[in-house]
Amino acid sequence: MQEKDFMKKALELSVKGNVSPNPFVGCVIVKDNEIIAEGFHEKYGEKHAEIIALEKAGEKAKDSTLYVSLEPCNHDGKTPPCTKAIIKAEVKKVVVAMKDPNSLMQGKSLKELKQAGIEVESGLMKKEAEKINESFIKFQKTKKPFVFLKAAISLDGKIATKEFDSKWISSVESRKKVHELRSKVDAILIGENTVLKDNPKLTSRIENSRNPLRVIVTTKKIPENFNVFSDEHFLIATTDSNLFSDKRFEGKVIELKKEKENLVDLKKLIEVLGEKHISSLLVEGGSAILTSFLKEKLADKLLLFVSPKILGNDSIPVFGNLEIKEVKDSIELKDFSFQKIGKDILVEGYF
Repeated sequence: MQEKDFMKKALELSVKGNVSPNPFVGCVIVKDNEIIAEGFHEKYGEKHAEIIALEKAGEKAKDSTLYVSLEPCNHDGKTPPCTKAIIKAEVKKVVVAMKDPNSLMQGKSLKELKQAGIEVESGLMKKEAEKINESFIKFQKTKKPFVFLKAAISLDGKIATKEFDSKWISSVESRKKVHELRSKVDAILIGENTVLKDNPKLTSRIENSRNPLRVIVTTKKIPENFNVFSDEHFLIATTDSNLFSDKRFEGKVIELKKEKENLVDLKKLIEVLGEKHISSLLVEGGSAILTSFLKEKLADKLLLFVSPKILGNDSIPVFGNLEIKEVKDSIELKDFSFQKIGKDILVEGYF
């Protein structure tokens, strides 16, 4: 096997964890060109990937090569420094996919390892590692969440019929993919129309996974018996906090009204979510919310599940009026990709 194969394995392991606001990290330890131990950061506050792998390797870690998807930590946090454990285990070489964007790090641990006589390489499969931790990177740099826009659409770009029926445009496989994504993000956001018409649960159906914070953007009163209020893990962003004055909503409501407009201030909402350490936000719609995020340039990535169905011109479009008068002014995705999921095509791209 080659170095790239070992790092690829570390990256594959990394995404198994549910660690936000920490980064996804995977690690493999190699000796005589064979993997002798592996690990990944499983939950926030628990052992890091390197520590788990080193414990599994035991004395065999001496003179080994450690492949890790992110620069090891060198400071005390929820857990002790990984660099100290690596040095103590007498690892011969450390290969890192990407440096940690955290201001406490940024290559400092690599210098520490070098000073201890350990050979260090950085940058192997860097692009792949950065994509896995794109939310973590943005949050470290801006203190604002990475925003995904997600929608399931027909071939003609509709998200529901004129009667607001949308079950199900996408395939079973696509819906499973969405639940996997929900299990990885910190928060999921929808608007009042989606809540009132679909009464969604907004939970992840993946076994042993966590559920994201449910953020409801509304200018209307929503009854407390709706599914989004099934437990305490929700937040209401509204133009009028008096709409939710019941004790049931105490501490769960933020008033964010735009000046001179009866609209929720989404830019301010993004800042508030960042202050609450929300590093990733999945916006699931409907059309009005998706359009607002586009118009205000608040989205980072688009996920469109395109189904081989046609609903017709009287159905509801995924995006509303964007006030684009010429094609040259259109919103164009970059670094886009396509993936077949069941009968659907997943289109991914960055704004």
